[in-house]
Amino acid sequence: MDQDSATIETVVVARPLTASLYLLGLFVTLVCIYLQYVIPGLNFVSSRLLVYGIPILVTGLIFGRTIIKKAFSQTLNAVKFGLGYSGAFAVLGVLVGIIITFLLSVFDPAAVSLLQKQNPVLQGLSPIDAWLIVAVSFLVAGPAEEYLFRGFVFGGLLSIFKNRHWLSLAFVSSILFAAVHLYYATTYGVASLVPFADIVAFGMAMAATYYVTGGNLIVPALIHGAWDATAFIGVATSTAIGDQLQELMIVIGVIVAIAIFVPRKINRTPNSRSAVKVMKAC
Repeated sequence: MDQDSATIETVVVARPLTASLYLLGLFVTLVCIYLQYVIPGLNFVSSRLLVYGIPILVTGLIFGRTIIKKAFSQTLNAVKFGLGYSGAFAVLGVLVGIIITFLLSVFDPAAVSLLQKQNPVLQGLSPIDAWLIVAVSFLVAGPAEEYLFRGFVFGGLLSIFKNRHWLSLAFVSSILFAAVHLYYATTYGVASLVPFADIVAFGMAMAATYYVTGGNLIVPALIHGAWDATAFIGVATSTAIGDQLQELMIVIGVIVAIAIFVPRKINRTPNSRSAVKVMKAC
């Protein structure tokens, strides 16, 4: 059995998930998240209960035991791969964003100016509120979103589609993860493709970490919380500090990615003696 097959088996063997139950959990999750945009008068607590509480309750009844059982697996590896994948995919997201921005500047220059608008999540926050949401990012948003989108959405796809390559399932789950961030579309219009590229890339990084560690969620939750927190720290202090913290996370991730993946690539290349034998054989 190859490594990929062994890893996917450790994720899905604990409890098979039926397609009907998965679709029920996915439906409840998406409906609750989208309801926050149409129900007027929701305060912060009630909106979090709607967006996170109900979906976690429903998906927990469906698949929660399997998710929690694997949530702390291979934690040290999860730190390594979580940082490495987040750095590598962040660079990929930036490159895709640059390409999209260039295409918009050619075909719809007015759309590019929309990217100058402030992130709608940050609008109207006082420094005190921003510091409180930094804590919420680590304690609520990061764990809840990773539980739902990596644990249930991605983990559920792995359980149902055992013969599909995990990358395709990770991409589907990351698209769904990006799609629930509707406020970007309403704020930036077609230019929202730029932040959506970053969100999909982040989702792919966390899904890859979840997969290679057999279902670890605690590390993706911490990375997710830290990434969200940098934006709110930027409100509480200054935008420059928030941007620098995000850039620092990317740089650390890229360094870890190089340390992880470059030696593997080198080790897979034939040594000089083998190369000479091949040349002589030719």
